[in-house]
This record gives sequence, C-alpha cells and structure tokens, in this order.
Amino acid sequence: MFIILLHRETSALSPRRSSFQIAIDVLSVIHEGESRPTRIMYASNLSWNTLKSTIDLLVNKGYAQEGGGMRGRGKQYHITPSGMNVLRYYDRLEELVDLNVRE
Repeated sequence: MFIILLHRETSALSPRRSSFQIAIDVLSVIHEGESRPTRIMYASNLSWNTLKSTIDLLVNKGYAQEGGGMRGRGKQYHITPSGMNVLRYYDRLEELVDLNVRE
C-alpha cells in the first residue's frame, strides 16, 4: 500500500488576503468610485460580513466616511483625505518592495 501525501506549498503570493490587504482593497474600490455597500462588496470580492467589519473599521479610523444615499436610499461611503494618504503610502511601499525584489 502506498501513501501519497500532498504537500500544499505556501508562498508569498498566497491567494488569501490579510485584513490589511482587504482594507486596502476596499479603500481602493471606494476611491475608484464605488460608494454603495453592495457594489463595494462585489468589486472587492468579499462576503457581506467581512465587508461590514472592514467598513466599520475604516469609518472608525477616519479613512472612510458614511453618508446617506440619494433620496434617503441606503448608505454610501466616501474616502477621506486620511484614507487617500493611506493609499498613497501603500502605493509607495509597493514600489519600494518591487524595486528590492528586482535587484
């Protein structure tokens, strides 16, 4: 009898996102123009519960703000100047890491 063990390789390019990466993705989607929660959820490829907790965190930290929709329909979210700074710093960090990987 042969026993075959499957070894799942883990790498730095794992398909799972960290909480930080999810928050960055949500901020990016809001920055790109999506403001309604369902559209943000689909564009970020998240479950409702994950989106809700991430949005709550972003609003509490001051990176996004909640506003009412047109004619009182639903909630809308917008990125704040602090949220824009987070995205700028993240983009800069990605550039620095990318430069170091190529060297």
